[in-house]
Amino acid sequence: ALLLHSTLFPLLEEDSLAMAHLDPSIIIETPFPLEKLCTFVALSLVWNLLIAIVCKMIINPKKLQTQTDGHQSGKVHVILMIGISTILIHFVIILCGINPTMSPFHTLASAFYLAFNMLLPVLLFAPINFTSQHLYTHHLDSFMGEVLFKLKDICSYTFGPTLTMEQPTKGHIVQTQRKDQHKKQSVHQYSVLGTIIGMGAFSILRILDHGMQIQRYPIPIIVGATWGNCGGVLISTAITTVFSSS
Repeated sequence: ALLLHSTLFPLLEEDSLAMAHLDPSIIIETPFPLEKLCTFVALSLVWNLLIAIVCKMIINPKKLQTQTDGHQSGKVHVILMIGISTILIHFVIILCGINPTMSPFHTLASAFYLAFNMLLPVLLFAPINFTSQHLYTHHLDSFMGEVLFKLKDICSYTFGPTLTMEQPTKGHIVQTQRKDQHKKQSVHQYSVLGTIIGMGAFSILRILDHGMQIQRYPIPIIVGATWGNCGGVLISTAITTVFSSS
């Protein structure tokens, strides 16, 4: 959200001055410049990666070092899952009414922005063992099959009920780890749902801002997804804090 206000909104203000003499209908029909959109998406990618790496170093630096030294296939899995999710979201945006021939690269960049921001926290901070490892050996015949199977598991983790832990532990450690797992899953679920709701709400309510720069495609998708994600995280944090203190 900070990056959105510090980079994207100033660009909109610049365009607002340059397009002040135009009719509002022309402003609405003029997509946001693709170069500026790609710049913002790239900055968002780098910013989120830096935040994720810092958070991982604070939480468990030894584990981060282990993952950095090996498991190159895991990095490929992450890239492929984000790529597949980008394609799926791209088609969903088209099904929601966007003309596929109108600014297709704008739609693709927006889909990548959504997929990256929704999947990265889940891939980095979700419990590693939320999927039974023995299931992979029975259902996978290829590398791509493994990626699709993990992507299906992420969907179940994000939209399904609270998952149970698989490793045997004893005493109060079980309760503590289950509470932490439930908090993480709640944050991930609320952030994804907030992203979807915010994107839909801003895309619908854009008709109320006649002639404003925020109406230009695909700004409602970017702004709505960003604010929806932030709202989902704040709501989940508040709910988990209230329930944990009670």
